[in-house]
Formats: sequence, C-alpha cells, structure tokens
Amino acid sequence: MNGPLTALASKEFRALLPVSAAAAFTIGADPLLRGTGMHSLFPLGMFAYIVGSLALGAHVIGHEFTNRTLASLLVQPCRRSSMLLTKASILAVMLVALGFIARVVLFQSLARTFGNFPRYPTLYLPLIGGFCVAPYLTMRLRSQMAGVVFTATIPGMTYLLALLGGVIIYGTGAAAAEALALAVWMPAMWIVAAAGAVLSARSFMQLQDTDGGREELRLPRWFALTDASPIRPPLWMLAKKELRLQQMTFAMVALYALIWTALTIASRLNPEFGREFPIRGVGLLYFALLPLLMGSLASAQERQFGMLQSQAMLPVPRAQQWAVKAGVVLVLALVLGVVLPWFVFAPPQLSRASFWPLVASIALLTTWSLYISSWCGSGIIALALLLPASAAAMLLARCIDWIVSVLVLPQHSAGAYGVLTQPSVVFTSWVIAATPLAVLLLLFAARNHWTSERKPKTLVVQVAGLASWLLLMDVVATVL
Repeated sequence: MNGPLTALASKEFRALLPVSAAAAFTIGADPLLRGTGMHSLFPLGMFAYIVGSLALGAHVIGHEFTNRTLASLLVQPCRRSSMLLTKASILAVMLVALGFIARVVLFQSLARTFGNFPRYPTLYLPLIGGFCVAPYLTMRLRSQMAGVVFTATIPGMTYLLALLGGVIIYGTGAAAAEALALAVWMPAMWIVAAAGAVLSARSFMQLQDTDGGREELRLPRWFALTDASPIRPPLWMLAKKELRLQQMTFAMVALYALIWTALTIASRLNPEFGREFPIRGVGLLYFALLPLLMGSLASAQERQFGMLQSQAMLPVPRAQQWAVKAGVVLVLALVLGVVLPWFVFAPPQLSRASFWPLVASIALLTTWSLYISSWCGSGIIALALLLPASAAAMLLARCIDWIVSVLVLPQHSAGAYGVLTQPSVVFTSWVIAATPLAVLLLLFAARNHWTSERKPKTLVVQVAGLASWLLLMDVVATVL
C-alpha cells in the first residue's frame, strides 16, 4: 500500500509545485530588486501570497478535474482516507513554506513600515482558507477559479454582515457597531474554517467522477434557453462561446456589485467606517484583477476543456476565430472594467484625467494575460503564472533602461520601465509605445493558441521580440 501512496504524494508535489514556485518567486522579487530603481513590488507580492495560497488549495483537487485523472484516482487500491491524508499533507507543506516566505519578506516589510505593527493572525487567513475552504468550494463547484474567487470573498462579506448587524443593534455612527464586528469576525472565521475542513473531508470521501472532468459553473435548468432555430451565423456562435468561457468573470462582477452595495450602505450608515474603509481600495482591486482573470480564461480554459482540436476543424479561418476571441475579451474587459464601474456604480474616487489611462491600462493588462494564457493548460495556472511573469517583465524593462543609460545614452532618465509603469504621467508616449507592444502580444498569443507545442525556443524568440521593441522604444523616446 505504500507504493500507490508514494506515487500519489509525488504526483501531488509535481502538480502543486508550479503554483507554489510562482507565488514564492513573486513574493521574493521585491527584496531581490531593491536598489534597482524599480517601484516597490510589495503590492504584487501580497497579491501573490493571497492568490497563491488559495490557488494551492483549489489546485490540490482541481488538477484532477483539469487533467481528467479523477476517475483513475478514485479506483486506486488505497483507502479514501489515506489519499485524503496524503493530499492534505502535501498541501500543508506547500502552504507552510509559502507562509514562511511571506512572513520573512512581506510581514517584516510591514513591521518596518509600521513601528507598532502587531502580529495579526488575520495575515494567515489566506493559508487557512487555502487549506480548509478552497478545496471544498472547488469540489462543490467543480471549478478551481470559482474556488479561489469565492473563498477570497468570504472574509470581507463576513465582516460586512457583522458590521451591518452591529449598525442594526447599536444604530448609525456608533463605535460599538464596529467593535462588535471586530469581536465577531475572527471567531466567525474560525467557524468557517472548521466547517470548510469538515466539508472538504466529507466531500472528498463521497467524491465521484460524474462528468469526465468538465469544469464549469452549473446554472439551474430553468436558466437554460431552448433554441428553436439552432442555425446561427458562425461568428456570432463563436462570440457566444467566448462569453461562456467567461463565467467566472461574470460571477466576479456580481460579487463586486454585492460588495460595493454593502460598503456603500455601511459607509452611509456609519461615516467613520466610510473614512477608515474607503471604497476606492475595493475598486482598485477590481480593476487589477478583472483583466487578469478574463485573459487567463480566454485561451487556457478552452484548452482545458479539450475544445481546441474541434475549434481548429471548424469551417472558419483561424484568423477570424482569433479575432473574435481577442475582440470579445477586450470589449468585455472595457465594458465590465471601465464602463460599468464608472457609469453604473459610484465613481471609484478617480479623477476624470485618469479615465483614459485606466482604459489603456486595462486593455494592455488583458492583452498581457491573454498572452500568458496561451502558454497554459488551465485558467488557474495562467492566473498563478501571471504574477511572476509580470515581475519578470518589469525587471526586463528596468534592465533595458539600465543598458540604454549606461551604454548608449548617459543622460537617459525615463524609458521603457518608466513609460509602461506610469501611463497617467506620460500618457501619449505610453499609448505610442504600448499599442505596438499589445499587437505583438496578440500575434504571439495567436501563434501559441493554435499549437500544442511548448518549445523553449519559441518562448525565447517571443521574449526577444518584445525586448527588442522595448529597447527601440527606449532609445527613440529618449532621443525625441
């Protein structure tokens, strides 16, 4: 019996290692790059810590759905309890290692920034959620991305509900309402974690392979529409297919609307809460996460469903299919990421001068995440790899700036890195530089999307092409 369990442990380690390594690299990038003139990567590292912890919990079960190995796992000559213990042990080791790195890098940075920084146990909530809650939601929803997104919303929604309850009891403007919310919130988190752990174990013991590993959100049957005339224009059907791939995007928008509504009500009822917990933070997180999520799902999720081969055989040119995919993703990103928050919800405390830089930034982030997605076999892997890839791209741009300043133009001040990371400051230069870069990313992503080969040579050539454009842009921008 030790042989199958040893093989299972090895398989779990190999499956979780890419996600863990991606998060660890992103967290450790900030101290490694200090002194290079780069902006602080602390926000990116904190985001990687949270997403990486939850992604590990979702991936420990979700990769069985993605790789369609659930049926072979369930028929192994091992007890379910032994398999569960093996998976839980590997997950715990990965989470503890990630938590140790985050403690040394991120938490120490917070302690240096805030002299009286306390050791809040809330900083370890992502680890607890990844171990206890994310596996259950992944099994329940049959979606890794859903497990990550919905687990991430539990702490905030629990706190808001507790705060609203305190307002109902003590009235508006009372400090006792917030004190009650803080007193109730942490015990509620422990209850949620315990319930998630029990439900995760119970769900795994009763897990069955009922749909061959197809991963999607299930809507009630009464939401389904019957089409009396199934003949439709091919491009319109392709667009509908792209919208179906973005189920988690629509779920995230609905969650944002719910959180925004709760925050607005809480800030109106308790003005002190509105000043201490501004809606702007939630809005900025939404603007950053939405394009990354959409691009991650667009290409990798189609490959995960096994649809790529059938799509390649359709009587529609591949160029048109890719144009539909890229067009739907970019338009949807602008509608949901700019138009909807700006004109439907309350403006997220951004100036009017930031509108067009926000549009351009979301378009470039969506294109960048679509390119990373074209290299991956599942949406959750694409989302995890986006973080270290973004840190590596920033480092590459900074190195190009250094090369230009040292070897070519000694008076060089702001180049590729400065332009790409500060669109609101140099917006015209940013658009001139970023538009061809986005076109290159789309062309490279199209090439990667239609092939199953993942050759290092191809990656090197594409990175060299992107770096060449950044170098040219750097020199031209400096000379002009």
